[in-house]
Amino acid sequence: MKPLVFAFLSAIVWSTAPLIFKIGLKGSVPPIVGIFIHNLTATIFALFFILVTRESLVHPARDLAVISLGGFISGFLGLLLYYKAIKLGDVSLVAPVVASSPLWASLLAFAFLGEPFSLLRLVGAILVVAGVILITISSKLQ
Repeated sequence: MKPLVFAFLSAIVWSTAPLIFKIGLKGSVPPIVGIFIHNLTATIFALFFILVTRESLVHPARDLAVISLGGFISGFLGLLLYYKAIKLGDVSLVAPVVASSPLWASLLAFAFLGEPFSLLRLVGAILVVAGVILITISSKLQ
């Protein structure tokens, strides 16, 4: 149950991000500068919490390399594409499309990590995609 509480709290916190990014990117700030400021701020806060909690930075090189790859993919490529979409489009359209990421994450976890993919999960994934399609269609009808 505890992981779900953190997941829901994460979703609530992340739901504010598109609005903040849209406001910040409305002016002349290019997406790449937005990513730099975003990641610099995250780094400063992470470093503060590492120092306060006295977490060790010594871990196996392989684990750190995999996390670095994930940081490049999500923290740079994903954010660059996301910021570009937010800068050019409506948050009400962009955010739901980006929110289809759990579908892709579930499919990739099934394919590469061997995680279970039950009928119920498949139906849930289909509902996510259907919601994204409906929101996309509704924005074209306006």
